[in-house]
Amino acid sequence: MYVDNQGRTPLHAAALRGDPAEVEQLIAAGADPSTADNNGFTPLHLAAQEGHVGAARALLDGGAEIDRRNRFGNTALFVAVFNSRGRGDLILLLRERGADPMAENASGQTPIGLARLIANFDVAQYFADLGEF
Repeated sequence: MYVDNQGRTPLHAAALRGDPAEVEQLIAAGADPSTADNNGFTPLHLAAQEGHVGAARALLDGGAEIDRRNRFGNTALFVAVFNSRGRGDLILLLRERGADPMAENASGQTPIGLARLIANFDVAQYFADLGEF
């Protein structure tokens, strides 16, 4: 299997591009959906970073570990909140699939804490079930 100098595989690249068909094909061919690059970023982290819901769904359907942490302690949900740009579709998908909104990163910050810090209704609404903002 090809791995680039960042430790990224073709599955990382497909997730980053947002190509669900290629993600499914690579997983079917034996690619590990939870494999991490040199900084601990999994394909799911990269799909979350770019807001690629289809690729994220394909990764989760293929067995990706939802709360895997990168070297900074961030889960895909944290990355999705940080990069949401007012969109919540990926946050909603990850929450529906069981992502932990209370998972602390290496700095002690959580996805819900970051959403509160952002104080943006478009993000906050996906955590409304967890209390007041």
